[in-house]
Amino acid sequence: MGEIKRMFSAIHGGSLDEPARENDASGALLVQVVEQARGGDSQAFSALFQQYNSQICMYLARLVGNDEVGRDLAQETFLRAWQSLPSIRHDERFSSWLFRIATNTARSHLRHAKRIRWLPWQDQPDGIQSAELDRHLRVEGPETQAGDAEIVQKCLARVSPQCRVCLLLQLVAGFSQREVAETLGISEKSVSANVSRGREQFRREYHRLKGVTA
Repeated sequence: MGEIKRMFSAIHGGSLDEPARENDASGALLVQVVEQARGGDSQAFSALFQQYNSQICMYLARLVGNDEVGRDLAQETFLRAWQSLPSIRHDERFSSWLFRIATNTARSHLRHAKRIRWLPWQDQPDGIQSAELDRHLRVEGPETQAGDAEIVQKCLARVSPQCRVCLLLQLVAGFSQREVAETLGISEKSVSANVSRGREQFRREYHRLKGVTA
């Protein structure tokens, strides 16, 4: 997982170790801002937009395989969030709620575009083991980033939808396995299996496009 994270980080010029999370230090303030936004405070919602927009854009772009569409879907996500904010539960984490809206927005887009068939969430079989990613997945320097960005996009497009969602929620949103499960309404075992499968699918496709013998 570390090698894929470093690749994403290098390509996008930022750190994926700075997720939009409600830690203990900022949690109380975030809850206050969310409550203000729930009450119709547009400035409070603007603050939430500024905090989460870049991650939502990256997540959706990688999910649908197109940066421009990802930005458009991010705008739709925040519009839906603004309209639905009064219904968020007081005990619900805002980031999980927001990424769930983003995921559903992407599903609606992909269904409408008939570009992909979303399979229902199902518990995956046991016995899937996590393996070390090959050293060839590392981005070596700025000169390789443009080409690797395109390759990453192509590789992610070949990862099955349910695996891609789980993988991106861990890489882009920085969610734990439990948080991914809560966001998607599936079991932690399913998340673990989907992430493992997604990593392996990504690794195989990356090696194929790079001409690397696994």
